[in-house]
Amino acid sequence: MKKIVILSGAALFALAGAAVAQPPGAQRPDRNADVTRAQVIERTDQRFARMDANNDGRFTPEEARQGREQRREQRRGRHMERMFERLDLDRNGSITREEMTQARARHRAERGERGARGPGMRHRGPRHAGPGGPGGPGMRGQRLFGAEGFVTREQFRERALARFDRADADRNGTVTAAERQAARGQMRERLRERRQRPG
Repeated sequence: MKKIVILSGAALFALAGAAVAQPPGAQRPDRNADVTRAQVIERTDQRFARMDANNDGRFTPEEARQGREQRREQRRGRHMERMFERLDLDRNGSITREEMTQARARHRAERGERGARGPGMRHRGPRHAGPGGPGGPGMRGQRLFGAEGFVTREQFRERALARFDRADADRNGTVTAAERQAARGQMRERLRERRQRPG
């Protein structure tokens, strides 16, 4: 029987674009490993270089917005890829009407099972979009970019090192997993106290 490809050309283009846009997968550092001051500087500089799209040494709200859009496109591309894989039952790179019919039946069955189990996860509302948020600079963006409207590589590094120094309880230039855990606990306590303060 002749195959009829259902997936639109636009969707395929989105898949291809996402594959090109995704950087090669870098291995995430072990969160339980010790971290030295030199490693913090190296990782912070690498992160800043990714954020500073025009390489002028300044990270701006516009670059933050562009980064959010790029990550959104990458997530959309990964979603399209997973959806294609679910529909392409025989894994031959195309989707037939029969496969679409089977997918719809499977979806209806899954939806029925979810209804029988009761309501699933509640909608939590729109997530914050990061520095600047969806509607403007916002408080987080103001703290990051300051009055100048940008943050430099040096400022970005200084803030990371300030966090490192607060966590480095014994001041030996290395933060251990235990010190990180203690610092997170202290930060949670400070946030709790801040929320409990009147007006």
